[in-house]
Amino acid sequence: MTKAIEMVATWMKDNGVSKVELADQMGVSEALVRAMLSGDRRITAKRIDSFSEITGIPVSTLLGAPQNDFAGYTVMLRGGSKQLNAKQESLIMDVALLANEYERLKAFIR
Repeated sequence: MTKAIEMVATWMKDNGVSKVELADQMGVSEALVRAMLSGDRRITAKRIDSFSEITGIPVSTLLGAPQNDFAGYTVMLRGGSKQLNAKQESLIMDVALLANEYERLKAFIR
């Protein structure tokens, strides 16, 4: 994660973005951003995705993994998702994110 932290810190410096501004864009506290960038807090897959979305740096680059052709998993429910409540939808999204993270890590390990 050291490389990811370096890339995000460089992006912040190059773009004049403060930790407070980055935290606001991520929807987290400035203390959490400070802790992640100092290495005191583990950076989760969700946070890596946020860093990627905000900075424009691909997730694979942040993870130091080679680019691959894997496009990602999606979840499609028969009959749509209208019958699900918010908690169920969130759980399904978490499963899809975990599956995608698994594929990224597999590519990284190879």
